Amino acid sequence: MGQHVSICIPRWIDVNGIKNFRDIGGWPLKDGSGYIRERIVFRCGHLVNITDEGIDTLKRLNVIAAFDFRSDPEIERQGMAPEIPGLTRYPSAMFSKADYSPAALASRWKGYFEGPLGFPKVYNIILVKAKQQYRNIFMHMLEHHSNQSTKSLIVHCTAGKDRTGIFVMLLLGICGVDEEIISQEYALSNLGYWEPEEELEKKSVLLGTTMENMRMVMSAP
Repeated sequence: MGQHVSICIPRWIDVNGIKNFRDIGGWPLKDGSGYIRERIVFRCGHLVNITDEGIDTLKRLNVIAAFDFRSDPEIERQGMAPEIPGLTRYPSAMFSKADYSPAALASRWKGYFEGPLGFPKVYNIILVKAKQQYRNIFMHMLEHHSNQSTKSLIVHCTAGKDRTGIFVMLLLGICGVDEEIISQEYALSNLGYWEPEEELEKKSVLLGTTMENMRMVMSAP
């Protein structure tokens, strides 16, 4: 994706109304041949609460596409992002409404509650569910974000952590970034995303679990 940038780039970008917004560029390739091109792919949480100031920031970053991994039940609960001139939203849900049945939810959340040992189980489910969506993004990048292009894109889910993180893992891995650096990039979500305690408490009651479990789910193991 590029070999002309330094790892020392401003990774975190303040986009008003969006959590966990960061550039995934600038990481070195493990063969020492260069770096991932910066200011092309950004990851973040949902865009629902973006402000006019935040929209101006996205325009300055030349963002033309946002791939939204949220499912219909999440969108019904959280809402849609406002229309942003020049930016196309690509619905990229990997879970269907059937995947939000009580049994399906219980199965996925059980994996999360198992901590570091359970997260891989959930992530394998995501990988299987998201094959077509991830492929669509790679094809979009090949068509619209060549080395000559200055246009950028966003990938996001609700928190910008799990579904988004797996896509970023695949992208960086394909580009030749070392696994340890990919893990470090993933763990940055511990700094970029947070849930108010009252929201975690509501979810813990809904799911019939403890606050400790909810905090573990919201972390990047």
